[in-house]
Amino acid sequence: MLFDKIQECIQSFESVSLKQLDSVQLQNRIDTKYILTKAELLQLLEGIKEEQFVLEIDNVRIFNYQTIYFDTANYQFYKDHHNGCVNRVKVRSREYIESNLCFYEIKRKLYGTRTDKQRKKVNEIYHSVPEDDYNLIEYKRLHNRPIEKKITNYFKRITLTNKKFTERITIDLEINFENQRQEKIALPNLCVIEVKQGKSDVFSNTIQVLKKLRIHETGFSKYAIGVSLLEPSIKHNNFKPILLKLNKIKAYANN
Repeated sequence: MLFDKIQECIQSFESVSLKQLDSVQLQNRIDTKYILTKAELLQLLEGIKEEQFVLEIDNVRIFNYQTIYFDTANYQFYKDHHNGCVNRVKVRSREYIESNLCFYEIKRKLYGTRTDKQRKKVNEIYHSVPEDDYNLIEYKRLHNRPIEKKITNYFKRITLTNKKFTERITIDLEINFENQRQEKIALPNLCVIEVKQGKSDVFSNTIQVLKKLRIHETGFSKYAIGVSLLEPSIKHNNFKPILLKLNKIKAYANN
């Protein structure tokens, strides 16, 4: 299985501790995202392993995450993303399952490609946002409306950093979504890579290898895609190119 080969490849990387990785948190950063198949991910990992460390905690290198996304009753945050609004937000709570850590997070997309993330450690993953935490959102389009749980997302993550500690890479795979009606969808052959840099570096070894593999930058939001797939009555025209690409990835896996 390709997942087993990916696990085996990751074991050949030099490791880095969470404390060491803290030096490249990049809460305010430039993000570039790429979507690819597991076979392409394996090629990428082979091409970058000499330049990267992999995060290892208690002998684990591939970690399980659960994320709950919140939105208004009429999906204001989703619609703002779909319509290309600048200075938009996503509100979520995330659990790092192996380390039993939970956070409440506000992720802001600023002008251009820059992202800012604000997070608060919490005792357990939020299934609803306490009233006291609404003030962290600070979003003019919210208009003091309540927000509610919309989508739950499960995935596995590999975290890398280059050996200069100037770049952080997350690789998400085994991505699953579930809505409030307990309808589920899985994307087993999809891998999402996010390259996070304090400032843009097109000469990054990772980006150069991606170019050699003819894998190009693609905007991708797990929340937006989860809503598009599970709530087809909500407008998603602007996400159709990504949805078509997901269908191609699925077809590739089936052949």
